[in-house]
Amino acid sequence: MPLCPAPQRYFSSSRDSLAASYVNRAATASELDLSRKARRRELRGRLKLPAAVTSMTGSTMGDSRVMSGHGGGAMGSGTALLPRGSLAHANVNYGGIQVRGRGSAAAAARGPGRAGSHPGPSWSFVFDPAGRLCYYWSMVVSLAFLYNFWVIIYRFAFQEINRETIVVWFCLDYLADFLYVADIVFHFRTGYLEDGVLQTDAGKLRQHYMNSTTFYIDCLCLLPLDFLYLSIGFNSVLRGFRLVKIYRFWAFMDRTERHTNYPNLFRSTSLIHYLLVIFHWNGCLYHIVYKNNGFGSKNWVFGDHDSGDVVKQYLQSYYWCTLALTTIGDLPRPRSKGEYMFVIGQLLFGLLLFATVLGHVANIVTSVSMARKEFQALSACAMGRPASRDVRCET
Repeated sequence: MPLCPAPQRYFSSSRDSLAASYVNRAATASELDLSRKARRRELRGRLKLPAAVTSMTGSTMGDSRVMSGHGGGAMGSGTALLPRGSLAHANVNYGGIQVRGRGSAAAAARGPGRAGSHPGPSWSFVFDPAGRLCYYWSMVVSLAFLYNFWVIIYRFAFQEINRETIVVWFCLDYLADFLYVADIVFHFRTGYLEDGVLQTDAGKLRQHYMNSTTFYIDCLCLLPLDFLYLSIGFNSVLRGFRLVKIYRFWAFMDRTERHTNYPNLFRSTSLIHYLLVIFHWNGCLYHIVYKNNGFGSKNWVFGDHDSGDVVKQYLQSYYWCTLALTTIGDLPRPRSKGEYMFVIGQLLFGLLLFATVLGHVANIVTSVSMARKEFQALSACAMGRPASRDVRCET
């Protein structure tokens, strides 16, 4: 029984020590708060910030957390909505669009006397050159270029604008021109990288684009030579400067090839398209020779030259160029010197074209077989046995 007071003293001393530790922690926390407040007051004195801005720090931090939490949905939709209590300068990327906001924090920083001059936030959009929106827009501009690339030479060689087709051709032509104009506006709001940093300032973007060669090329594409229709009549050659936009099509094709999941299929499709375009232009050139009396004899060009069917004439020209450029032969025998030179030039060009096509097909087959060998080697290494002596599995 005399041993009972000892545990009581032990437990009482432990409770006293725990209480003292909590008191020490509370004192330490209060000291940290005081030091933080003192540092914040000192920083405010150095930067000379208004009290309105510093008081809004907590609300803006909360809004930024909300924005970061909902950023995935905005990225998918491609739209940007920022809260009114946002920072004075906020740069957010939503689906390839850099959103730069100037909100109520900037108005509060100007003071109560001038806060009513800008009641609402104003946003400026800058497009990311590596974003999806720029990629899709380049696809739209490429379609406008392909329309001009196929139609201009066809109308010049076979069927120009007449009273029956004037509405359709004019609507398509000036729709493509409108897309070219919209592309210039799009370039004014497209950012660029400077020393690895994406520039979003409107003045810098405008100056960078207007001092580049791209701006002059885009202006050259839109020369209003169509007004010469009023004096010389309809002539599609006047729209030939629209074909300078080919740089946009090449950039789109290159980016698609680098980012697609089926690069070999895309290369094969683009190769077929290039072949069809070459045959198309060559067939139009062949028909132009026919319209200019065919180097002295129209019977060499067409056997049925009295036909007024434009589609049949186009198919005849396309068929003749297919025979010539694929070096199959079975061509009408030329008679004059000009006809001989024209046919010889066609055959030589077809030979070079055939060699180029074979080279591209060989590259596609080689890349497919190389990818298959790499997959087999990785599978063998995963199973613990290399497929060949040349393969070394990394550990």
